[in-house]
Amino acid sequence: MAKLKRKHYLGFLSVIVFVFIWYLFSLSVNNQFILPSPIKVIESLFNILTEIKTYEVIGFTLIRLIISFALSAVLAIILGIISGNYKIIDEILHPFIITLRTLPVASIIVIMLIIFGNELSLLLITFVMVFPIIYEGSKQGVLNISEELKNTITMETNHKLEIMAKLHLPLAMPYIKTALLQSFGLGFKVIVMAEFISQTSKGIGNELFQGSISIEYELVFAWTIILIVLVMIVEVIVKSINNKIKKKA
Repeated sequence: MAKLKRKHYLGFLSVIVFVFIWYLFSLSVNNQFILPSPIKVIESLFNILTEIKTYEVIGFTLIRLIISFALSAVLAIILGIISGNYKIIDEILHPFIITLRTLPVASIIVIMLIIFGNELSLLLITFVMVFPIIYEGSKQGVLNISEELKNTITMETNHKLEIMAKLHLPLAMPYIKTALLQSFGLGFKVIVMAEFISQTSKGIGNELFQGSISIEYELVFAWTIILIVLVMIVEVIVKSINNKIKKKA
């Protein structure tokens, strides 16, 4: 408990120091078009949060993220567990996974927008970007199961699907959970970037775009703060659910 309080205290203190340094820099620059002051950003943040439209915008981004992330996670976990059991499947998928991991995000966004158009591409971009992380996490989870444990369960049943569902999936879950947490934050950033580039009608990315072209950088900073807070809230929720599951187990 003391360590947790100390962690929260240090975190809060670091935020205060950061804001103070930001304020000093904004004073030295003395140009709201280059670096808006924290006070100006807080005012914009308050105005944004009092508008009903804001929650519609956040809702659109979250819905896109949840749909694409869920579909990607399901497919990646299934293929990851299969690849962990069958080397030939891993070898077939390996070139695609390497390609997805090495391609720049901007390139994927542009290619998807050209081929699929705005709305569908937003879902596909996030799907493609988070897939390799969850896939690798699922595969590594299976590969790290001891051979002794695998042999023991094989003596009870030879049904591959049953073994993968009842043994491999539960034992690989710590790796899968880690991969899900890592990829969700990435997915959030990618979907916002895709919204920004595609200039879609509604979404956090579009609000950032509108703020940048109108040279209202305090809006850009305010929406960035909202994005950071949303990611933190989601991570806290996921971790708390994970802890409750562990306690019940």
